[in-house]
Amino acid sequence: MNDDITKYRVLVTGASGSLGKQVIYELNRCGVSPIAHVRDTSDTSYVDSLGLEKRHADLRQEEGLEKLAEGTDTVVHTAAWVNFRQDKLTQFTGINTFGALNMFKAAQKAGVKRFVHVSTVAAVGAVRRKNNGATSFEDGLVRETTEFNLSHLRIPYIMTKRAAEEELRKVASGSATELVIVNPSIIVGPSRTGDDLAKTYRLFNRFIMPDLPIRVNLVDIRDVAPAIVAAISKGRNGERYILAGDNITVKDLVLAVSSIIGRVPHVLRIPRPVYDFAARVSLVLAKLMGKSKISYYPDLVKMLDYDWAYSYSKAREELGFRCRSIHTTLDELLTNNFVGTYLKPGNNR
Repeated sequence: MNDDITKYRVLVTGASGSLGKQVIYELNRCGVSPIAHVRDTSDTSYVDSLGLEKRHADLRQEEGLEKLAEGTDTVVHTAAWVNFRQDKLTQFTGINTFGALNMFKAAQKAGVKRFVHVSTVAAVGAVRRKNNGATSFEDGLVRETTEFNLSHLRIPYIMTKRAAEEELRKVASGSATELVIVNPSIIVGPSRTGDDLAKTYRLFNRFIMPDLPIRVNLVDIRDVAPAIVAAISKGRNGERYILAGDNITVKDLVLAVSSIIGRVPHVLRIPRPVYDFAARVSLVLAKLMGKSKISYYPDLVKMLDYDWAYSYSKAREELGFRCRSIHTTLDELLTNNFVGTYLKPGNNR
């Protein structure tokens, strides 16, 4: 596709979400006025402040979606339900899987040239912590070609995001509408309420914080959005790109935050069986009490068997992706200097 992004007519789905608004912010910085897909109940104050065209549609319903994509040549699909609760599989499937599939089919019918699907690194896989055969840190990183190894985890978010990728690839095979997939890791950005420091203080005031023996990957939202925009013109058809930041142990992450806020955390290594037992008890009690939301359950604990560590070398080479240090991100977040977002505009670098 043409490298001049200003020539594209872009539709952003999920435009009222944090990532959707950040993508719109980045497109606007590049001279593009995208069309914003929102729900009837969405807060559209940011979209309205830019004077952008709004289009309403329920992505779970195929009817009307072709009109949603009408007159565009690119769709950036950020709409998703991001949550690790165990219940509501039907709702997860409707939004994360069928919503993406319905939107792509509508884009095909509307003659859209490129569909950029925002997925997650969890749909790629993770590093098994025991006997993974890694001989170095780099060998132990997940890459775009890593074989998916999380199908046994019955976590609706992971299941439905993986299913979306698989179904989209089937439909996109041989299609005139090109498919590019981007897989961000854990995205770090300011909360809508702007009280991130206060929230962190409350968290550190707890008596015990668990010392989890795993690596996680965090990436700045200000680095993710430019990469998504770059995927519009630079991404290769049928390819996926991991958008990741620093790989860091949970303990080092806690210590990094503590050094910024000046609070000493009470860190304790809790034996794994304790997590398993607590999860089983929590699940049983939730069912006995008729709770509709199940947030702590055995399959969630199984995530401790993995390092969530990723390589972004492909995105760096092909999309020009750059990520700042997580220490820089945390420092700016917790000192109210997180500039370069739709909440606080400014230079990204």
